[in-house]
Amino acid sequence: MRKFFAGICLFLCALLLAGCAGLTNFTPRQTQTAAPTAAADPTPADPTPSPAPAKPTPTPAPEEPEETPPPEKPFSDLAPTTRMSFEELVGDNGVYDDVTRWPEKDAYRVVVDLCHQVVIAYERDETGEYTVPVRYMVCSSGKRSTPSPSGTFEIGTHRVRFGKFVHDGVFGQYWTQITGRIYFHSLLYSQRSAKTYTKNSYTALGSAASHGCIRLLVPDARWIYYHIAPGAQVEIRKGSEDDTETAAIKERLTRAALPETRPDLKAGEVPSTDNWSIAELLASYPSEEEFNENQ
Repeated sequence: MRKFFAGICLFLCALLLAGCAGLTNFTPRQTQTAAPTAAADPTPADPTPSPAPAKPTPTPAPEEPEETPPPEKPFSDLAPTTRMSFEELVGDNGVYDDVTRWPEKDAYRVVVDLCHQVVIAYERDETGEYTVPVRYMVCSSGKRSTPSPSGTFEIGTHRVRFGKFVHDGVFGQYWTQITGRIYFHSLLYSQRSAKTYTKNSYTALGSAASHGCIRLLVPDARWIYYHIAPGAQVEIRKGSEDDTETAAIKERLTRAALPETRPDLKAGEVPSTDNWSIAELLASYPSEEEFNENQ
């Protein structure tokens, strides 16, 4: 029995020794590890640039509107006698009330041009200068032997509606004193009646023919009588042939022809086509008390 167990022990020991020898020559199997894949470049590719936002178009500053000069008045508005009938140019409207009030004395300035035989009334512009014409009038100033005075004068206070000139016995409508015995007034009449107009005083308008006064067509003499206040300035200037502007005005101051047959002109029965009326004008003026206070 002992021998049996001893033999088994020897056999087992031999097996163990053989196994150890095999292990000595054992090369461990190397496990292949996949090579690491290179990481992607962490630097991102340049992005496609976004278009720059469009710059806002600046809103243009609003242009200041150019000042438009007021339209020029038609010549016939400044010279309404150019479209009137003969009867209106020499007639009598039959109104004889005294005038006791006017606009302010500096509302108008009147210029008489002796060279061109033209009267121009001006009102003030926006700067206060008298540059805006309001009335063009043909006239007859003093002839060579009795010339009209030159200079600047203040309109006097004496007025006559339809009076007689004592030195020659003729009559005139709408006298407005310029200085001393020099007046604005209408053409002449042989009696205190419009139907007695003198032909020569009508046809001579536009040339020097008076005794020193400034003769006008009746509607123009009436305009001055009601519009030009005492104290207003009137300039009587010699004028010049080189003044083409005034010459052009004179050329356009035409009037109705003298009729072959004398019309029967009755007071208060003449046409009225002027661009103003006495009633409306007086209603726009200050009262007589206010007018006198401002003088």
